[in-house]
Amino acid sequence: MKLKLVTDASALLPLDFMTKEEIGFLESLLIIDGKDYRELTDLKFDDFVKGLHNFDPYPTSSQVKPEDAVKVFQQAIDDGYDELLYLGLTPKVSSQMNVARLAAKTFKDKIKIHIYPTETTCGSQGALTYSAWKLLKQGKTTDEIIAYLDSIKQKIYTIGVTVDIKTLFRTGKVKRGSIKGILVSLLKMKPIAHITLEDAFVGYGAALSYKSALKKMVAEIERRTDPEQEYDLFMTDALNREFAKKYAEAIKKVMKIKEVHYWNMSPVMALSAGKNAVTATIAPVVKK
Repeated sequence: MKLKLVTDASALLPLDFMTKEEIGFLESLLIIDGKDYRELTDLKFDDFVKGLHNFDPYPTSSQVKPEDAVKVFQQAIDDGYDELLYLGLTPKVSSQMNVARLAAKTFKDKIKIHIYPTETTCGSQGALTYSAWKLLKQGKTTDEIIAYLDSIKQKIYTIGVTVDIKTLFRTGKVKRGSIKGILVSLLKMKPIAHITLEDAFVGYGAALSYKSALKKMVAEIERRTDPEQEYDLFMTDALNREFAKKYAEAIKKVMKIKEVHYWNMSPVMALSAGKNAVTATIAPVVKK
């Protein structure tokens, strides 16, 4: 059987990597000035992030178009795949997985499609997809891949810092007139968020500086990991690679890291997190 992996563009895997490795992806839409843009193929990441402060009205996002999901699945059939494994993001963030399920019904007699709920998003979803890809390269079956993903979900963790306060105000995540908004603005605090299977991407707290944010995030990563376990590290940023590298070095001092990957945030994530945001995701190394 020939298996095709498909995930969401918001899983943060680089476009060139997915293209090279033939990983399909469903793209959310960004609505800018009333026009729809697919988040990877219709936008230039650097230009989009640099221009976030200038958008008026501020862009919004929407799930993948049903016809785009159908095209991705049809392409798998055209390319000779017998099975398709879609690793979908949590419904706590988007109903995109429902679109995938509806598209899959169109092909129920042509290809076996597995809809796998990752129960997560962003870097954590990307780490799960990357693990699935490694297992696929090792010749593992679909059932073996799914069983492994089930076994590591709780061991994958993402935590990051948002340093662009203007974006938080514009998205409405922090109200300007609220006590929290006033404190964040006046003290120039660095909001921290993390990903959990229970709540998806949620607030973790805030720090008064990059230095204290780094200390808090690394401490939380260390608390949640097994000192005997070896991990891969996935760093994502919205035009803040310098801090991403500093963050990665701090993590490497407290845990066993085999590989470090540096990825851009997807435009949809950057829309909410803002310019200069950085996240770190840890995932157990896939053994041969």
